Amino acid sequence: MRDENRFDRGAWLTLAVACGWSLALIAFSLYVYGFPTDGWQYGSADNRQGAFTAEINLNGVPSVLAVGDRVIAIDGQPLVPDGIPLFPPDLRVGQTVRYTIERAEQTLDVDAPLMQLDALALWRSLVGQFRLEPREMVVSLAALLVAAFAFFLRPGNLGARYLLLIFGYYFATAWVGFTVSSLYQFTFPAGVQTMYQMIGLSWGWFFFATLIQLPLAFPVIKAPLRRFPRLMPALLYGIAFVVCLVSSYQAVVSGASLSPAVFLLFILYLVLTVIAIFGSLIHNWRTLSEPAARAQLRWLTLGMGIGLGVPFIVMIGALLTGGDFGSANIDWVLWLILLLPVCIAIAITRYRLFDIDVIIRKTLVYSALTALLALVYFGSVILLQQLFGALTGIEQSPLAVVVSTLMIAALFTTLRRRIQDGIDRRFYRKKYNAQQVLARFAITARDETDLDALLAELARVVDETLQPEHVSIWLRKQ
Repeated sequence: MRDENRFDRGAWLTLAVACGWSLALIAFSLYVYGFPTDGWQYGSADNRQGAFTAEINLNGVPSVLAVGDRVIAIDGQPLVPDGIPLFPPDLRVGQTVRYTIERAEQTLDVDAPLMQLDALALWRSLVGQFRLEPREMVVSLAALLVAAFAFFLRPGNLGARYLLLIFGYYFATAWVGFTVSSLYQFTFPAGVQTMYQMIGLSWGWFFFATLIQLPLAFPVIKAPLRRFPRLMPALLYGIAFVVCLVSSYQAVVSGASLSPAVFLLFILYLVLTVIAIFGSLIHNWRTLSEPAARAQLRWLTLGMGIGLGVPFIVMIGALLTGGDFGSANIDWVLWLILLLPVCIAIAITRYRLFDIDVIIRKTLVYSALTALLALVYFGSVILLQQLFGALTGIEQSPLAVVVSTLMIAALFTTLRRRIQDGIDRRFYRKKYNAQQVLARFAITARDETDLDALLAELARVVDETLQPEHVSIWLRKQ
């Protein structure tokens, strides 16, 4: 039996890897700051035009560039989608590079001097990144703190270890994963460019490889991870890492795009992640019988369903519709990610574990109630607007809104009671039956005058609701 409260070699290794991501990215950023650059941190390239947008001034002094400038050409060579910018050979500090930029609907030519950045550039990058993406940085920090809390309370729990690895990585990429200019990376030596590529591809070879193992490790260790505790992680991380490394190096040396093998690998890992999550949850729901483990499973299901499932669906929807996952109209899903570490941390530490039934029950009731009331409200507003419009000739009558609001207020209690009864009958049958039995006994106790009959009914109610092995009733003589 694993001692979940003890720090062993695996726990120390997990902590080292989780902290190592941030330290490694900081060290890599400081290293590349020694190469010539224009002193700016850029956003992602525009896929339609290949332009790079200046976002953060890392040098901290006035520059010929400004925030929002879009670099569209270098030394007269236009930037093309998915292409490598053509820089002059042998770049050095003090040299100038001619940029063609777009600024406030104007096209300008400016000479950008090249420089080396100091360590303070890392701080300026963090501050600038926080101004650009405050939500993601706050969410990643909060998620890391929750995961660390669960890990330090249960360092021997495999679920706590994988949780710390996942959100230690998420924190590192959100805070220090974008501190390197994405424009001058193409001028770095081949080895440094390969490392830069590997950092960008780590979502596949590290994040998804870890996420696949989380549902296999908690609340119980499933067969693949139990039988091959070292081989399975080695294969998941090793195969993906080697494929990404070879493809990245070939792409850097040849100047071509990444090998299709990388994208096929990511699709495979994405499919494996879905299979691992759904397969483990379904198998656990069918096989687990121990009350504490089933309660942990409920928390895990809630965290995976809302904290991971909803952001994933929104992300896929944004990709299919050509939207941006980071746009303002859908960035609220970032806050849902917090539910994943919170729910799993509660399950791991087993604090007030069985309250999850109340949360799930209330969530189902009020979600269904909100949907029904919204349908009734908007449906009644549309119908009443048409009716009042036909009678009064006024297209937008405020009376329709007033009547619809009063209707919602009148239906609220009745609908909530009926929805709750329906959900209790469907999903909480045992609890629903117990409530009905107790309600009937209250009526019997109020009307029954025969003590023996009342005692018999009490024994039956206790046996039906609590299901003890034996029921005895003792009466004290007065």
